[in-house]
This record gives sequence, structure tokens and C-alpha cells, in this order.
Amino acid sequence: MVTNNQIQNFLSLKTFALIGVSRDSKKFGNAIYKELKSKNFSVFPIHSEMKNIAGDDCYPDIKSLPSLPEGLIVVTNKKKSLGIVKDAYTSGIRNIWISQMSESKDAIEYCKKNFINIIYRQCPLMFFGQVSGFHNFHKFIKKVFGRLPK
Repeated sequence: MVTNNQIQNFLSLKTFALIGVSRDSKKFGNAIYKELKSKNFSVFPIHSEMKNIAGDDCYPDIKSLPSLPEGLIVVTNKKKSLGIVKDAYTSGIRNIWISQMSESKDAIEYCKKNFINIIYRQCPLMFFGQVSGFHNFHKFIKKVFGRLPK
């Protein structure tokens, strides 16, 4: 199980790649991107077809990034997750957060086998400082049912 210490260590990183931004501004990956930017993190958005998001360059894949980020956040279809974590590992990324609904058993096992600090089954937006709205309610429910990392 993921611990609160793992999450806090992940959030102490300064640079992230985020794979899963979208042309649709209402998509979850975009909400995470906006939140990271609002907290002054350095974020490299990744999308195979988009050239930019909110005026920032978008990169087609991990190998195209201008520098190696300390962490990767994955918000894609879970069928893509294993390939993404393999690319991240071969690129040197050792801290990966696979968002809820993006994780696959194979991707999680690959990370564990290769000693990648992996966070999964947790919503990133529940841990970015001041949490409000649905994410605050979601966090409360997880706490009530003992599913919030300790």
C-alpha cells in the first residue's frame, strides 16, 4: 500500500512530466496540469499530437523532453500505462504517480520489480495542499473508510 510518506516525498520534487493533458480543457489531466502550475512546479506536458497547452510547449513523448524530470504523473488509458512506465524507466525517471483509472496491474508490477517509487490508487488532486470541492469530499470518504495513506 502507498504511504503518506511516499506521497509527500513525491510532492517534494520540483520537476514533473505529465502525460495525459488533453485538448478538452475539462479533462482530468488538464486539471492536474493547472494545479501543478499554480503551485509553481516545473511541468512538462506530454501529448502525442498537441503542440502546446496554455501557452506552454507540449512534448510528444518522454524521450522528447528538454531535460529529465524528477517525477512523472500518468493520466492516460490504463492500456498505455505499462509502455509509459517502461519508457520512463529507460529514460531514468524513478518516481511515478499513476492516477486512479490509469493504473494497470502490469504497470504497477513493473514499477515494483524495477524499484521505481510508484504511487497508485490515489488521486493526485487530493494531495496538492489546499484541497476543495469534490476532491476534498473524496479525501474525506477515503479517510472514513481507512483508505487514505498513513
